[in-house]
Amino acid sequence: MGEAELPRCAVCRTSITVGEAVVFRQDGRVQHTSCPKVVCPLCSREVLPGTPIRRDGEALLHPACWSRRYRSAVRGSA
Repeated sequence: MGEAELPRCAVCRTSITVGEAVVFRQDGRVQHTSCPKVVCPLCSREVLPGTPIRRDGEALLHPACWSRRYRSAVRGSA
């Protein structure tokens, strides 16, 4: 039997891990009491809460960074 998937923070959108301090919101979602800084691994700039994102596994990427990487991968395989 696999492990249960832990929820994602409603603010920073990263996975909540066991032992982190969280707040349960009235809308039923969970958020960190203090969100960690999230950095795009492609451009090294901060991914701010509320901005659009794309996911690469657990990594959060800016949509423009994701698109650039996707386009370069498609061109490289052609």
